[in-house]
Amino acid sequence: MLPMPAADLDFYSRELAPMLPPVVLDFHTHIWQSQHWRVKPWETNAAGAKYMVTTETYPPAQLLADAASSFPDRPYRAVTFGYPVPVVDPVAEDRYVVDAARRHPNLYPLLLAGKPLGVSATEYRRRLDESRAYGFKVFMNWLGDDYGDLRLTDMLGEAELTVAHERRLILMLHVPRSGRLADPELQADLRSLAGAYPEAQFVLAHCGRCYLPAEMRRAVACLPDLPNVALDTSMVMEPLVFVILLREVDSRRLLYASDFPVAAMGGRRVRIREHWVDVVQDRYPESAWRVRAPGLPVIPMAQEIAYALREAALAIGLSDERLGELFHDNGMNLLRRVRTCP
Repeated sequence: MLPMPAADLDFYSRELAPMLPPVVLDFHTHIWQSQHWRVKPWETNAAGAKYMVTTETYPPAQLLADAASSFPDRPYRAVTFGYPVPVVDPVAEDRYVVDAARRHPNLYPLLLAGKPLGVSATEYRRRLDESRAYGFKVFMNWLGDDYGDLRLTDMLGEAELTVAHERRLILMLHVPRSGRLADPELQADLRSLAGAYPEAQFVLAHCGRCYLPAEMRRAVACLPDLPNVALDTSMVMEPLVFVILLREVDSRRLLYASDFPVAAMGGRRVRIREHWVDVVQDRYPESAWRVRAPGLPVIPMAQEIAYALREAALAIGLSDERLGELFHDNGMNLLRRVRTCP
């Protein structure tokens, strides 16, 4: 790990470190090995395959190194899981993640799960007993931005939901459909499932994929009365998204999250017309919604997410205590509820 440049360390010390709790918990990270993949997605012609070109191997040591670069003076914990798309062997990915968590007690593993995988409730219980995982990262049966018209009930079956309810598991969802969380059918599914399985702990990755204010504005009304639905901040860097959300939803339901390895890139996700674009330094590979800018002065995207939370907190008058909870206590409270033993 290279030392942080003096200018970057000054920015971190001045703008970010004062708001952080003694320990940072990152609620959304990946680790993987490409030997568990049947094919590299971006080398195919499948729809959406070049949506997110990333590193082929991302071991736990690199995750922890990237975290140390983003939060150099803080102990770091992370919820982590494999690569949840159709090109992988999900069982091999789970083994890799669980083994990493056994070697690194500051990692909290989730297993890949979902209706398309056809796993029984009995088998899920066995895997959970063996792994002591904290829940499921719901499998995405598509590549990139080819979201189609899937419903949550196509992604989650009775087996996943029953076991999650029994054990108060984390159910990490990357929601489908082009309308994101604002889609009426998706909202109806979320309301139905959260009500039918009240002990399951649903976490909407990327704030329900609402990276931009207009998206959150259309989506937020469905959230206030769903107490077992939380949202993670992974790759959301627009402060106004958090302002809109926190005006309607208790801050204790928002979880700091990065999406490492993607958030290890130096740069920022910005709005261009009606879509987001990642503006990054020129050392990162080309990708569908990525623009490379040589010589751009940047900080890691993991820090940009934290900075956006700080700006939102200032805008709405969120207390320092509540802001600090976003970076640790909110997530730990969910993890502590999980029944990791049968």
